[in-house]
Amino acid sequence: MTVLHRAPSSAPPRGRTAPPVFPAVRAVVHDRAWAAWGATGVAGVVVAGLLTTWGAGGVSEVDLDLVQRASRAHVPVLDEASLLVDRLLAPQLGAALVLLLVVAVWVVSRRAAAALTVLGVAVGPWAAAELVKLVVQRDRPDPGLLVDPLIIEPHSFSFPSGHTALATGLALTLVLLVWGRRGAPVVIVAAALAVVVVGLSRVWVGVHWPSDTVASVVLGCSVVALLLPPWLRLVDQVEKRSRPAHPVEPSAPNSSSTTDPGRTRS
Repeated sequence: MTVLHRAPSSAPPRGRTAPPVFPAVRAVVHDRAWAAWGATGVAGVVVAGLLTTWGAGGVSEVDLDLVQRASRAHVPVLDEASLLVDRLLAPQLGAALVLLLVVAVWVVSRRAAAALTVLGVAVGPWAAAELVKLVVQRDRPDPGLLVDPLIIEPHSFSFPSGHTALATGLALTLVLLVWGRRGAPVVIVAAALAVVVVGLSRVWVGVHWPSDTVASVVLGCSVVALLLPPWLRLVDQVEKRSRPAHPVEPSAPNSSSTTDPGRTRS
């Protein structure tokens, strides 16, 4: 008489915990150092913006000269490219890009913590830029001083650049996703170049001073450095509390032979 046994299950054992989100990034995160750099960067951007608005340091004269040079150098190809960047990173399409990225991360990882982290890194620099604008209240370049202003935005503030801040957030998100993987240096360089292109395009169309775009990059990196370490700690605490106190281990195979009348043959 032969007993037919069921094939062992291929499902992962219950009680196995998922690895922490973005482990490669955690290896380079140093809470105190990052917090110091981030706080210094944010404070430095705010102070620099206020000083520039008050006319200190001669930055306004340099900014004006560079914006006027860009306005005199307009060519159709670069004009259209800069206007395309303006439309792609406008609030509506920018939000759609961020949403697509967040959904893609959630679909691939199936982890809400990873998707929320990506959302914060992508949107955080832009949100910080909008808050700093309200504090600094720097006027945009005067279209009357430019030869060929491509866009006129008279009812909003200039410092720092929201488009560049969003580009910085998206670039940092890509760095977060590829850090520690093969091909990461190529992605990081491409993301940095994309941020530079966005910053130059804002000066080219005549709606931002060069110092606005530089401040956006510094602010975006500083905000992420300041907030990412405590966020990762919070994620760890939430996931730790959500785990069962006594995970149920898979039962050992039954060593005794039991005969199932419906599964025996002579």
